[in-house]
Amino acid sequence: MTLKKIVNNSLIKGIMNFIFKFLSDKQIIKIQYIATLKRKPNLKEPKRFTEKIQWYKLNYRNSLMTICADKHLVKDYMKRKGYENILVKSYQVCDSFNEIDFDKLPDSFVVKSNKGSGTNMFVKDKHKVNKQILKKEVEKWNNVNTVLMGREWAYKNIKPKIVVEELLVDNTNKTGELNDYKFMCFNGKVKVVWCDVDRYSGHRRNFYDSNWELLEVRADCPNMDMKIPKPKEFKYMKEVAEAIAADFPFVRVDFYEIEGKVYFGEITFYPWSGCMQFTPDGFDYDLGGMLILPDTVNN
Repeated sequence: MTLKKIVNNSLIKGIMNFIFKFLSDKQIIKIQYIATLKRKPNLKEPKRFTEKIQWYKLNYRNSLMTICADKHLVKDYMKRKGYENILVKSYQVCDSFNEIDFDKLPDSFVVKSNKGSGTNMFVKDKHKVNKQILKKEVEKWNNVNTVLMGREWAYKNIKPKIVVEELLVDNTNKTGELNDYKFMCFNGKVKVVWCDVDRYSGHRRNFYDSNWELLEVRADCPNMDMKIPKPKEFKYMKEVAEAIAADFPFVRVDFYEIEGKVYFGEITFYPWSGCMQFTPDGFDYDLGGMLILPDTVNN
């Protein structure tokens, strides 16, 4: 059972939330790792990527991570980097659902949490949406605690917000969904890219190297059975990702591309919360070898 499935099970979540309040970060991380991967993590001398991400959560402290993990504040960071041109338009940023002014919104938009994973609601026509159902779903997000459950430090000091922004649609895809390009950067360089396709209607994923050569790797969903075209602006995406990666030992930077235009998605420091079984298993070691861990950093 993955961490996401665990936190979405209300009974398990309630029990774990109570218990986890009394356990240390290291204890929780070991429990999470063993529960999902059925093996003990080596935290003293980590070799696997999944082990090094646990070390990262426990030891690496950089205040910039909190800004970049915040889906609202990260836009200011991107502007300072000179990449305002690829930001998705924000309509409103609210403290609660009741503050959303639907009258001032366009017909379609996305409602998302600034600090969650998978906490998105896509509104294609606001005139047809049931606001009470939408409110109920949005308020569930307060129960998703990545700090308590996964000890994901970067999210610890994020002040919860509700972000309402432009709904991107790829009309070249019959589902309208976007290909999601995720650039894994190790010590300032893009090493691996994966692409998620039709995430909400038949999720598929392929892994590539930094030159868009297909890797024979599978994770938690099937591979595509057909070739995914290399993004037209792949070189530019890589450039932006490495400009961001210069600030961190490891980071994943996400993009979309619609008819040749690049859009920034998000920045992530702990993909899968560091708990993913790769096939082949050796890929975990391959990724681990790419990540040179720093000394403990606090700033």
